[in-house]
Amino acid sequence: MDSDRNGIHDSLQFEKGRVNVGLSYSRALLKSDIDFLSSMGYNVSVQLPVVDALLIGDVDASDVWNLSKIEGVAMVERYGSLVFYGDVQTPAVKARNSTEYPIGAWDLGVSGEGINIAMVDTGVDNEHPGLNGKFVAGYDAVCFVHSDPQCILAGGRQDDGSFDPDDGNQHGTACMGMASANGLDADGTQTDYYGAAPESMLVDVRIGTDVGAGPFENYLLEQEFYESAMNGLQWIIDHRDDAWPGVPEQNHGIDIISLSWGITSHEGGGSDGSDMHSRILDEAMELGVAVSNAAGNDGENNDGLSGMSASSLSITVASTDDKNTVDRDDDTIASYSSRGPRKDNGDQNPLNELIPEISAPGTNIIQAEGCVSSGGCNNFIGGDASGNTYTGRGSGTSYAAPAVTGIVALVWEANENLTPLQIKEILKHTSERRGEASAPEIDPYWNREFGYGMVDALASVELAKFLKESGRTPVIDPSLQNHLISTNQSENGLLNITGHSWGQSGSVDRVEYRIDGGEWLETTYSATPSEIGALTPFMWHVLLDTTKMSSGNHTVEIHSTSGEWRSLPVFSEFSSNSSKAGSSYFSPVIVGVVVLFALGWATSIALSGSISPTSALRLAEKSLLKRRNDDDSTILVAEIIEPTLDDVEG
Repeated sequence: MDSDRNGIHDSLQFEKGRVNVGLSYSRALLKSDIDFLSSMGYNVSVQLPVVDALLIGDVDASDVWNLSKIEGVAMVERYGSLVFYGDVQTPAVKARNSTEYPIGAWDLGVSGEGINIAMVDTGVDNEHPGLNGKFVAGYDAVCFVHSDPQCILAGGRQDDGSFDPDDGNQHGTACMGMASANGLDADGTQTDYYGAAPESMLVDVRIGTDVGAGPFENYLLEQEFYESAMNGLQWIIDHRDDAWPGVPEQNHGIDIISLSWGITSHEGGGSDGSDMHSRILDEAMELGVAVSNAAGNDGENNDGLSGMSASSLSITVASTDDKNTVDRDDDTIASYSSRGPRKDNGDQNPLNELIPEISAPGTNIIQAEGCVSSGGCNNFIGGDASGNTYTGRGSGTSYAAPAVTGIVALVWEANENLTPLQIKEILKHTSERRGEASAPEIDPYWNREFGYGMVDALASVELAKFLKESGRTPVIDPSLQNHLISTNQSENGLLNITGHSWGQSGSVDRVEYRIDGGEWLETTYSATPSEIGALTPFMWHVLLDTTKMSSGNHTVEIHSTSGEWRSLPVFSEFSSNSSKAGSSYFSPVIVGVVVLFALGWATSIALSGSISPTSALRLAEKSLLKRRNDDDSTILVAEIIEPTLDDVEG
């Protein structure tokens, strides 16, 4: 975007003629900034205080150099161009149960109740039987320019949330259906065409109309497409805590922004996430409004990601092809789904280039039918979608993103104390891994096609509920990573649980584990975790003698820590068939974890010598067997084990 760091969007530097620009400031906006621009002959079209930016629209390309020299201006940015990306889905993400997945997230008592979704799109025909009764507030950002027929008929712009936009394109209605439809048909019958969160509610924000990618038939200039989109997002942030009249308190405000469109950049490589249309989504996430947005439909050979999908903090969603089956085993990445990573923004943080983050079904999805699609009604002459059904399969990351929007609603209902960034980490942490690591030097799981994996609504809601019930929510730090690799139990009753931990922005202090909710135990180490830098995973092992445990099922919970902060936990379950069956006796011999210190992703291990992970496990098992024969200690304090030559593998 600004590769030479001169404060001017790269695509503007050699442009000639008229261009549309905005100014990002390095400080809060002042009235004097607007006055100064006015004195220079520029009119401010839209103010975006949430990202300290002003949109001034059409200027001569040669003006950008003078604009960049104005006091406080950090970047002269070019407007982007809006593009809208456009039955099995809900059970496939494990929101609703199915034959393939008998338990779904809904079975845990969540359905999106009390959660408001701002569908920012072409408008929603919420008279559709599957969406009827969901409207709580609306805003027509298209009306911002006063040139759309709906704006004129409504008597001008209304910004109090009272306006209910209609959909002249079908896109917005389809997307809201995938997030929130209750499956009802026009004749009152219950279909299987549910959205992921069927009891969530709608805040309808229209930023595009009949032709989808901005209302070309009404707007005179492309600049107005961009301005209405940005104005709509600013309105959401400004009204995120509003008490909408006539609705219960639980449906006040705005909880989630759902975006199934993008903003194309004007140079190769797409956006680096530093433009104002990416930053406004970052601000929303930090202000408590979760953002789910489509990755884009540029396919396998795309060069970077477009604006919106390039946001550093929002939840960017890739699309899979579910082959029209609920079974996830046959799912592949959709051919059209944009791949990562994002263009480097030069902030020395490689993690925020790892986009998309999550994937969901978006291919051949049945759509809630808007008024325009039925051919028998017209919103402008009193028609509506109340007699419509679900029809016409559509594909695109546009249709994957609303499924994730609905899952965010389920997770938030399960645990209202979560932050948007914690929810994003839960989705990543519980996803079903797909594909090889595309950037293993940065993260061992991220894949440029699937992100961190395919979204799993059930696992996400389960973890959210656990955090709430355990009181752990306030101390969860999304930058602390802890992942389970394997659990193996030998014939002699020895259990080995293996995983790895690391910090994304600093070091990990220690790894802790507990059995069946008991006392937390710290593992012992051959190298000190706090001395291991960021983005450097180290392996850990928990070794247990299950013959010393009471018979039955047991759960080991493991997390990493840094100060008062904790990672999301991982769990390992196992069974013991010990002779102590039926007894309350519980005295496992525990060999404390031998932590394997990795430099980057090297396999050399520091244990007073260089041995492989297999050797480390063998050494620990030998020590445990020796201790078992020597005594019946309740807990064995772990020790650093000196390997013999026979133990060391070449």
